[in-house]
Amino acid sequence: MSLPLTTILPFASRPRRPLLGLPWLNWTIAFALFLSAALVGIEAWQMWHVREASLRSAKIVTASLAESLSQQIETTLKTADTVVGSLAQRVEAEGVTPESTQRLYGMMTSLAAALPAIHEMGLTDKNGNAIVKALVPHPGGLNYAERDYFHFLKSHNTDEVFVGKPVRSKIDGAVSVTVSRRINDSDGNFAGIVVTSVSLEFFRKLFDTVQIKSGHYIGLVSDDGTVLASSPASFGGGELAAIAASPADALEYVSPADQVHRVGSYKHLLNFPMTAIVAENSSAVLSDWYGQLRVHGAIVLCILAVIGVLGYRVDQANRATRMQALRDGLTGLANRRCFNDTIERECRRAERSAQPLSLIMVDIDLFKSFNDHYGHPAGDACLRSVSTAVQGLLRRPGDMAARYGGEEIAILLPVTDTAGAVQIVNDMQAAVQALAIPHEASPHGVVTLSAGLASWQSGYGPATPASLVEAADAALYAAKAAGRNTFTIHARPAASAPRVVVENAA
Repeated sequence: MSLPLTTILPFASRPRRPLLGLPWLNWTIAFALFLSAALVGIEAWQMWHVREASLRSAKIVTASLAESLSQQIETTLKTADTVVGSLAQRVEAEGVTPESTQRLYGMMTSLAAALPAIHEMGLTDKNGNAIVKALVPHPGGLNYAERDYFHFLKSHNTDEVFVGKPVRSKIDGAVSVTVSRRINDSDGNFAGIVVTSVSLEFFRKLFDTVQIKSGHYIGLVSDDGTVLASSPASFGGGELAAIAASPADALEYVSPADQVHRVGSYKHLLNFPMTAIVAENSSAVLSDWYGQLRVHGAIVLCILAVIGVLGYRVDQANRATRMQALRDGLTGLANRRCFNDTIERECRRAERSAQPLSLIMVDIDLFKSFNDHYGHPAGDACLRSVSTAVQGLLRRPGDMAARYGGEEIAILLPVTDTAGAVQIVNDMQAAVQALAIPHEASPHGVVTLSAGLASWQSGYGPATPASLVEAADAALYAAKAAGRNTFTIHARPAASAPRVVVENAA
């Protein structure tokens, strides 16, 4: 016998093979993911439609409220216009005399008291001097020639009503919007103006009342963008432009003042240059929807958790079934079918990567005699113990120990050269001897192993399962012929025929 290979070859550490597991995505997991995605998708689609329906409903409410408020504002302004029109006709018919002005004063005072929206009424001459003023018996010294309505009606011979910009009263400082008409003398020349002011405070109080009950934001904006009245007071600036700039089918817009998402509508008055705006914060509209979303989200998460647990258990059961189908029932090692599939795959991989591949065939020495002496139950127990010891030495994911047949075990070592395989053989034989399983028919007195080792390296020719198994099996039989409790290496010199080198494992 020659010296053991371990004495003439230095042990290089065996390179670790990366974990090349099976794809994690199998049919069970794929179905669970598909079911979960479908559930989440359907629920998201439903909740989105509920959200859109809530916003659409709020849009209808704001549009209806804007329509209602615009009609109220229109009615108020029309009332002021009717009053102004009646007074203008009366002045043109009766003229301006002490008696007629006295009657006008009484009429204006009565109307101002009866109509809460009308703040002031008055009559001016062609120079803007106040002739009659409601609630002011002697309006001398008051002149309104600087007002926009005076300038417009003086320069435009029209019988149409003119709605001016908000002005501050010279009597009490209240802000009002004016409704006025031109008065002509008998020759058709400009003779003065009849004006009525509608209190913006009246509109603000109206909006406050509606806002308290409905929670909506309400505003009245003139055509030039001036906010005439609003509730709350901070609302109105730029809101109309933001709503009007939104797409026609948009349900929400972003407020330019505070960047809050709102649902809003507006309605322009038919006969006056004003627009009523009604809006509501989207968060308020969707408060119930957010509650439903949380409830539905919790339910979906619970269902997903159940699907995940069930999917995991089914997957584990499937994996266990597959593993059981590929595992030997007695020893717990991989079975012959698993070994055949693995060695074929590893041979192809070794050729592609030009990495070495080693195979060790192990046989329990004189196992038939062990069975005859101790009985088959003891033989099964012995085989299980040896298999556990062999498996315990394989720590890399790619290494495999399989029951090849009877008491024969095959150990497949990817990315392992001859030196690394010899280290495994020595460790296995030492581990089995350390079990100290009594074997009276053995010259060693305990159970021992014989092993045959074959390695493929780049340059040896094609790597095939048949050639590798045949080589390792031949080395195993050579080890048995050499006296057992040994191992042999099937050598492949490049320039000569294959030969078997017998190494003493003692």
